[in-house]
Amino acid sequence: MTIRTEDDFYEPLNPYGRWEVVGAYGRSWIPGRVDSDWRPYSNGNWQRTDAGWYWVSDEPWAWATYHYGRWDFSEQYGWYWVPQTQWAPAWVSWHEGGGYVGWAPLQPSVRISGSGSVVVNVALIAPRAFVFVEQQRFLQPVRPTTVVVNNTTIINQTVNI
Repeated sequence: MTIRTEDDFYEPLNPYGRWEVVGAYGRSWIPGRVDSDWRPYSNGNWQRTDAGWYWVSDEPWAWATYHYGRWDFSEQYGWYWVPQTQWAPAWVSWHEGGGYVGWAPLQPSVRISGSGSVVVNVALIAPRAFVFVEQQRFLQPVRPTTVVVNNTTIINQTVNI
């Protein structure tokens, strides 16, 4: 599928969730039929590619929501996805240290510079957005039951990489 505009996501994602206007971001997608503690990038695995670490997931919306656009969280909607047309192997911020590797979805406000570098203020990423796995388990399948979430001790032992 070739993505030309954000409209290209609307119909394919309809069966898996709903579209809502969320604040200044506008039309955003909220996954349906997920557990109340569901979070992005926590059910799949990482694969090394020439383009960087690629997130692979069996979730039926993975082709769009992990490789285009950005995720954010609100108390009203939970996790929601804001469509954008630029592709990447994954849109995450990485942390490492203390024997752990972690990642958090990049927010829709993150900008890509003209040179292609990502401009992100990691201080703006809420601790609840991060998931961690023990470093030796990084290449193993990631499941909601195998990730460590919202652990400020681990967050404080890690640094942005």
